Amino acid sequence: MPDYKSKENSELEEIVGLFRNESKAGKVYYGGKMADGTEVVMFRNDYWEEGSNRPYFRLYKRTGDSGSKKTIED
Repeated sequence: MPDYKSKENSELEEIVGLFRNESKAGKVYYGGKMADGTEVVMFRNDYWEEGSNRPYFRLYKRTGDSGSKKTIED
């Protein structure tokens, strides 16, 4: 896997590293914590279909109020 941080003139900036997790129901999801402490969670979009205009993954940030999540990227 390439190390994007070491490349000069790279237009990519690392935001967060994600860890693979599994829910109690057996579904895989990814989570991580940004440098500022913001927690993010990424789930596979169960409504994705081949050839559709829907994203394959959905990324959420933890808001802290009752464990609810807010969509950041669609």
